[in-house]
Amino acid sequence: MRMWKRILCLTLVATSAPLLAAELPRLLAFGSSDSCEWCRLLERRVFSSGAWHNWATGHVEFVRVDLPRGDGVLAPEERARNNALADRLDVKGIPTFVLLAPDGELELGRVKVPDSARGLGRDMTPEAFIAAVEEKLGRDERGTSRRVERPSPWRVYRFIPVVLLLGFASFLLVDKSKLPLALRGLNKMLGTRMTVAAASIAAVPPWKRLLAFVMVLAAFILAVLG
Repeated sequence: MRMWKRILCLTLVATSAPLLAAELPRLLAFGSSDSCEWCRLLERRVFSSGAWHNWATGHVEFVRVDLPRGDGVLAPEERARNNALADRLDVKGIPTFVLLAPDGELELGRVKVPDSARGLGRDMTPEAFIAAVEEKLGRDERGTSRRVERPSPWRVYRFIPVVLLLGFASFLLVDKSKLPLALRGLNKMLGTRMTVAAASIAAVPPWKRLLAFVMVLAAFILAVLG
């Protein structure tokens, strides 16, 4: 019986280890415990609610950063540490909520209170605050991750073959029969005597025109439908 209990415990530990090791985004709540009316309202209407507690568990690592005005509220070391963190993140007012990536360096966004346009006024609900945080997290109202669409390398670089096709088409469509006329004008302007071989003087043959048309059409399809 003891053997089975040990196996069961080891199984539970092994299956829960990845969950415990999973890192969550950090939500830093900058406020003041002795001089912030909005902080007290948030605590009363949001952070003490079961809806917030249920959502925050498994979604964010919620960290309060107290910035009191009065002395004796915090130990000097903690006060200095909190002030330095506020300076580093350029927190100008309270309450401010800064959402950081799990590494603690990359900032994902901020939620500022009050914000009546987002429903974060005096009558705010836990759901309104959660929705504001989820917007910065890139989640929908159900809390499921919204995948960010990234263009494929082909969609990014497809204009390289477009430009090449247009360049080849332009080269094929050059009417060399007009070259002597262009050279006469250039000689007259520069006072030179450049000539062109008679063998190279020829109009664009039909097959080149057709090939150039196909290249232009292919470039258009790649640019619009690629």
